[in-house]
Amino acid sequence: MAEAGGQERTEAPTVKRREDARKEGQVAMSREVPSAALLGMFALYFLVALDPTIVAVENFWIFSFEHAATTELTIEQSTRIFRGTVFVILPVVAGLFGLAVIVGLLASVMQVGFVITPLKLHGERLNPINGVKRIFSAQGAAELFKSLFKMTVIGYVTYISLDSEVMTLLTLSRLPPPGIVHYSFGLLGTLFARVALALVVLAIFDLLFQRWNLEQRLKMTRQELKDELKQTEGDAQLRARVRQVQREMSRARMMQNVPKADVVVTNPTHYAVALMYDREAMTAPHMVAKGADFLAHRIREIALENDVTLIENPFVARELYHNVEIGEEIPEKFFRAVAEILAYVYRLKGQAVAPSA
Repeated sequence: MAEAGGQERTEAPTVKRREDARKEGQVAMSREVPSAALLGMFALYFLVALDPTIVAVENFWIFSFEHAATTELTIEQSTRIFRGTVFVILPVVAGLFGLAVIVGLLASVMQVGFVITPLKLHGERLNPINGVKRIFSAQGAAELFKSLFKMTVIGYVTYISLDSEVMTLLTLSRLPPPGIVHYSFGLLGTLFARVALALVVLAIFDLLFQRWNLEQRLKMTRQELKDELKQTEGDAQLRARVRQVQREMSRARMMQNVPKADVVVTNPTHYAVALMYDREAMTAPHMVAKGADFLAHRIREIALENDVTLIENPFVARELYHNVEIGEEIPEKFFRAVAEILAYVYRLKGQAVAPSA
């Protein structure tokens, strides 16, 4: 796995590289798993659910031909018999097809989950040289081995299944038609079940190989690892800087609202919350600013600079700081405490104005 730059892919893939590969559809999925699941489903159907279907079709045909024996067998009558047969068989075929689709999807989803692969035209896939390289790669060798293995398994299973039934097959013509049908489908179900079991073994090894092969393809060089780390750190620093700027802008807007407040409730040193109440526009007092430690100190300074009343109430300051966000109304459980504080502030302002009136 040497690279053009002289570096080898020796580093395990990072989480980001795995996620990017998954978005591009690079997942460890074995096509043998759905094949084994479908064969197993068909085997189960032939061994369990086929008899009732055959009996239903037989009964319909018996009824149709017995009825036809007493009437004239016209084209219309033959069409009716054929249509009835289709209506009996079609639901079974449709159900079997739907079940096959569901089993195939589940077998794929259980391996890799839901993956939506974008449709892209890769020019390198059209290059015949790259095609030859893929044929002689580890993946190509594995595909060749799987094909040879499947052909060998299917041939061997078919041989031993039919070899043990040679005498029965030679005398099969002595059975009535229903017996021939039941025996044939039973033998087919047994054959499917044996092949499915063999493919399960192949599917397990193939899935392990696909995961190992994907891991090898996703490995990174040291330079790729360094580049990704720089990019990740750069993105993280940029996001942190954006969040910091947003916090500063939000804090600046908050500080601009402190002079508009009616009162600032303090802890007295750890917390400070600024409250504003407009009887005509608000149904309850609003929190316009809050802060802890240094920010609380700054809120108190701005309040003093703008003649906003400071009230020391540690319990109310602490509870409002932890339970109310900036711009929100005061919850009902704090109405009484805040109302008493505002009433006290209004009385203070009234007393200050009265002497000069």
